[in-house]
Order: sequence, then C-alpha cells, then structure tokens
Amino acid sequence: MKVPAYLVLRLLSLMLVIIGLCLMSYSGAQLLSDDVISNPDTNLQLTLGTLLLLIGFIGPVRIIYNGAQVPAEIQRTIIILAITIPLSGASLLFAGMMGEPMYSLWACFCVGLLILLSALIGFYPLSKRFPNNFYMGEMLSIIKSAGIAGNKESSPADQAMVRWTTGREGVAVGNNAPNGTVITMQGEKVQLSSFFGKNPLVLNFGSYSCPHHRKRVNELLALMNKWKHQNIDFLTVYTAEAHTEDGWKLADQYVNDVEYTNEDDFCFSYATTIDERRHMAEWLIKTKHFDMPLVLDTMQDTLLKAYNSWPIRLYVIHESKVVYCGDQGPFGYEPSSVDAALKKILRP
Repeated sequence: MKVPAYLVLRLLSLMLVIIGLCLMSYSGAQLLSDDVISNPDTNLQLTLGTLLLLIGFIGPVRIIYNGAQVPAEIQRTIIILAITIPLSGASLLFAGMMGEPMYSLWACFCVGLLILLSALIGFYPLSKRFPNNFYMGEMLSIIKSAGIAGNKESSPADQAMVRWTTGREGVAVGNNAPNGTVITMQGEKVQLSSFFGKNPLVLNFGSYSCPHHRKRVNELLALMNKWKHQNIDFLTVYTAEAHTEDGWKLADQYVNDVEYTNEDDFCFSYATTIDERRHMAEWLIKTKHFDMPLVLDTMQDTLLKAYNSWPIRLYVIHESKVVYCGDQGPFGYEPSSVDAALKKILRP
C-alpha cells in the first residue's frame, strides 16, 4: 500500500479531533441548557462501554504488559490508547448503570475529551516522526513482523531489541565519547578517536537493512553537503544489520527502493565476518551513492554497544565529548535535529 503513513495518521488525527470536538460541544451545550435530554439509551451505553473495555484490555493494555518491545514513539501512542480506550469504556459503563441524563452527558463529554487527547498527543505526534517516503504497507509489515500482539518470547522484534540494545538511552550529552577499534574499507584497524579532531564530528550509526536509514540517506547527505564546508566532519560507523533473514525479517521492505530487482537478490543475513560486513557497506555505498566517509564496527559490535546505537542513531562529538545524542531509531532518527544542534554549537 503506497500511501504515506504520516498522511494516513494525520487524516486519522483530524477525524478524531472532529469527533471529539463534536461530542464535547454537544454534551457541553446540553449541560448548560435547561432542556436536558431524557431517557438515555442505557443498553447502548452499557454495550459500547463493555466493548471499549474489552478492546482496551485485549489490545493496547495487553501489548504494554505482554507484547513485544517496539520503538519508543509507537509505544508512547500505545500507552496513550491503553489509557484513553478503557477510560472511555468505564465512563460509558458508569453512565449506563446510573441511567440518568446528566451522567450520560458527562460521559459523552469525557469520551470526546479522551478521543481528542488520543489524536493530539498520540497519533499526530507519531505522524511527525515518519519520513514522507515511509508507506502504510511498510508500517503494517513492521507491525506484523514484530508480533506486536503476541507474547515477547515469540516476537522477532523483542528478540532483536534484547540482543542488540540496552534500553533506549544513548551516551548522555557531556560524557566522553566512547572509543574503540573500527576497520576502514581498506581493512586497516584504527581507533575511532582518531576521527575526533578540533572540528565537530557528526557520527552516524546504521546499516543498509534498516528501512529508515535508507529512506533518510538523502537527508543525511544533504546535511553533510550543507555543513562540510563549515568545518564539520562526518563519519558513518557501519554496524550490525537491522532486519535480516535470520533475525527480525521485514517482508517486501526493499520493493520501493530504486535498486530493487527481485526478492532473491535482497535476502541478507547477519554478517559473520568482517568481509561480509564490508560487502554490505559496499552495497550501501553503491546503491545509495553514499559518499560519506565510512568505517566498520568490529565483529564484537564494540561501538554499537558502547553508543547503544542499534538500529540507527546520530551523535555529534566535539572535543572528544558528546554534545548531541539523537533518540533511538528508527523513528527517533532525525537528521534535521542534528542540523539544529550544529547551529547551536557554531553560534557566535
């Protein structure tokens, strides 16, 4: 489904805002009026209330407690739904049991408010995290592949997050930038700190098999071209793959890439040798015209772990200290945030 995910979420947000405002306006007008409606349909309220409670607890509440780990931005929206849906159901159930017009109006007002909050602090902020070329089909593929509605033990997403990450935090601003061995594309072992000079260094962690890394390559390269003539250095550390055949596989994740030929040509597994990792880095450079300086993380994934950078993350290093730490990818990966950080660093 080649419909931008951000557009769908914004239309959904708009629809929910309209519904929420209509419910609040109607109930508010009735509460302020002397002519209050009578004989509320208690059976309808009880039915809707029960249905919303079931949806809330079987869906978002259960996912929060038993479902797979998911990116922080999606989890935040699920948490909001885990609050607003059961509260809406409880409001309608309470009004239905009381059977009084006044309680029905207050329940209607509360449901409208909760719908409004779901849109304004849930779906709309999530829509702003998606690049314009991230489509609904890809989003649904991620949700399906994650096993988000299943248990953690059977979720490829959860297994990958546990394997490659330690929470969601990166290296805090103000801390020394971790050092470690990296391998150049020519096979030479050097220290990452050898790239720490007097100029600020934008440090990009990523891999080809991360859809958001590929989709934001042009933004990243545009950022480099904007700043490289202003004494800003750039470096990519190529790390463990994000989505592989033998890990968290995403179906049809490459079909919208211009280099796509057929599925057999795009079956990638975790690298088991540095040569295999170099091959994937070369593939990124070739297919995405990725002309940013690039080195490879070791097969011990030293820097991936030190910077908690899986699947993708951005940093800015200056005078060997972290001056900017981006949010955890995929949806926290924002080249535009780096642009803002660089402007602050170079501000007279």
